[in-house]
Amino acid sequence: MPTLRLLTGAPGAGKSTLIAHLTAYPLVAVDFDELIEPIGELLGVDVRSSAASRVWPGYNKLWVEIVALLLRGDRPVLVMCPLAPDEWRRAASAASAAVPEAAAWARLDCSDADRRARLAARGWDDGRIEDAVEDAAELRRVVDREFTTSGRSANATAAALAEWAIG
Repeated sequence: MPTLRLLTGAPGAGKSTLIAHLTAYPLVAVDFDELIEPIGELLGVDVRSSAASRVWPGYNKLWVEIVALLLRGDRPVLVMCPLAPDEWRRAASAASAAVPEAAAWARLDCSDADRRARLAARGWDDGRIEDAVEDAAELRRVVDREFTTSGRSANATAAALAEWAIG
């Protein structure tokens, strides 16, 4: 079975930006945000909003099922998500598909100043931005390995991530 690498990161870390830069490498890279719009349309709710918290476990479980499908191939799989390892484990235990329990974790991060600037540029209000900063602090506590996007090009970050994911 190919290797599975899970890359967590709070909003604004740069996960969605890196997808295009990872296509140059022999791996499968996916980002939880890639299905937010179509799933939201299907469910009639903005999956990113706290009002959708009731659907988050199902959304996470869906991604576990998708990852299991991707692992049928012959390439390493890199999953970018906002989850902490315990959230992934809960989703994996609820899914019908089997995924490796020993997946390696890393964290995509940036400085809090960069995060605030990036999210403000997206039009986020101060409360949501501070929630994202708190999410980043929590992820720093639970996932040690870090790849930073502060002061580093997307190409350089993608190269480092690909090296880690491919092994």
